[in-house]
Amino acid sequence: MSAKIAAMTAAGTKWEARRVETTRRLEWCALELTRDRGFDGWTMDDLAAAADVSRRTVFNYFDSKAAVVLGPDHELPDETVSAFVAGGPTGHLFDDLVHIASQALQEKSADLELVHLRRSVMCKDPRVIAIAHERFEVITDDAIEMILQREGQEYGAQRARLLVQLLITIVDSVLERSEPDLTRPLPDLINDAVGDARAVLNA
Repeated sequence: MSAKIAAMTAAGTKWEARRVETTRRLEWCALELTRDRGFDGWTMDDLAAAADVSRRTVFNYFDSKAAVVLGPDHELPDETVSAFVAGGPTGHLFDDLVHIASQALQEKSADLELVHLRRSVMCKDPRVIAIAHERFEVITDDAIEMILQREGQEYGAQRARLLVQLLITIVDSVLERSEPDLTRPLPDLINDAVGDARAVLNA
């Protein structure tokens, strides 16, 4: 590797680390502002001041208060959607949905302290609850469409919705279980929550 390429690679790595750190700082400050003042009690200018960045920087990272409080949308890779619709990766609908949810959860849960702060704020602020509900409805509709593409329309939209809502409940249970011990591996928590869900449904 030439010195020029090595320097470019190092610069890119440094820029990415700075981007991740700035994103986290903005999200953390936005959640603290929401916790302390309520969602409607602060502006993007307040966020810029709290995070010690310019207003322009804030909008370079997030286009709205809702986006920074809830965090970036998670879009499934096309190959993941295609594999699921085709019947993969295991061939069992519920297990495959758990697999997709686990991947998404592990990506979002790299910083569990931030995840728990967000969950706490989401549960207490009525405006955030309403905004989060809108986002979950979009996620639910997308998941229902995936299920019906895979299983066929005869599976039924209401049945698919119930399955997705069960999955969301399992994810929330995983986050609740992780709060007392942030060091416990997430896959173990997911397995425990899924196991409890199976036990309840089979009772």
